[in-house]
Amino acid sequence: MNEFEAVMNKDTAVELSDYGLIKIEGDDAETFLHAQFTNDLQHGVDDSRSQLSAYCSPKGRILALFRIYKSNNIYYLSMPREIVEATHKRLSMFVLMSKVTLENVSDSIGQLGVAGPGIEEKLKALVGQPPEEMDGVAVSDAVTIIRIPGPYPRFLLLGATDEIGSLSTKLTTFATEVSPNAWELLDIRAAIPVIHQANVDAFVPQMVNLQAIDGLNFKKGCFPGQEIVARMQYLGKLKRRMYLVHSDCEDVATTGDAIYVHESEPRKVGTVVMAQPAPQGGSDLLIVAEIEATDTQALHQLENAESPLQLMELPYSLET
Repeated sequence: MNEFEAVMNKDTAVELSDYGLIKIEGDDAETFLHAQFTNDLQHGVDDSRSQLSAYCSPKGRILALFRIYKSNNIYYLSMPREIVEATHKRLSMFVLMSKVTLENVSDSIGQLGVAGPGIEEKLKALVGQPPEEMDGVAVSDAVTIIRIPGPYPRFLLLGATDEIGSLSTKLTTFATEVSPNAWELLDIRAAIPVIHQANVDAFVPQMVNLQAIDGLNFKKGCFPGQEIVARMQYLGKLKRRMYLVHSDCEDVATTGDAIYVHESEPRKVGTVVMAQPAPQGGSDLLIVAEIEATDTQALHQLENAESPLQLMELPYSLET
């Protein structure tokens, strides 16, 4: 059994060394962050609740997508390590006179992912009671436990790097160790996008279904790009959205690759958000594609007309 089969069938654990954290604290931290992000931080994040949120450009395009949680009145943003420094630098530019400090703590706080049909009971015995509600947060022995979406119980564990390293060693006695690539397959199956460097500044929030996965709040007030995002929601028509698809191609697509339809010649109609090998062969992908083209024509991973992509059902509703 390879790791992609294991992550879909067994209890697994992965050290998320390709993820990093930004730490934000200070008297004005809550007010500052609430004004920067797409979600309602003031009513959606506390010591027992985390949330997905995005940081957008003035044109409403996502610069970073992250999970935000709070511990001891300090906020943390978990995101791919490759975009941490740029996000930290940009946020710091807008602190101005606010009583806020930001720090890249990617090297001092480790992140560990665990998932599987029996992982909840094992985690309870090893660390402590995990949160029962989706996006819930619990703290046990200096380890923060966050429940995140997946096909079965799935948790993000955060703590000092030594603590997380020790915990990882203990977990692998009863959970199969897999790579971050296998972990990302669970994100794909949950249709939860991850914005890697290749897709920074490429999508408005609705294009990656943030309004359907509690990552976007239209009533929270202003944030960078808010006018454009709101106009698309209330006055415009969304022309692209995110789809979960399967490809039978032997080669796995890369983040940022084009998706095509074949008319008189190949035409680009979409972009790969994420792609990983599928247990049954081929690969599973999240793509952002033209809605009209997807409704009427076959999509293709390659410029030739072989192996059309197969649309899969999203695990959540797009109704707002």
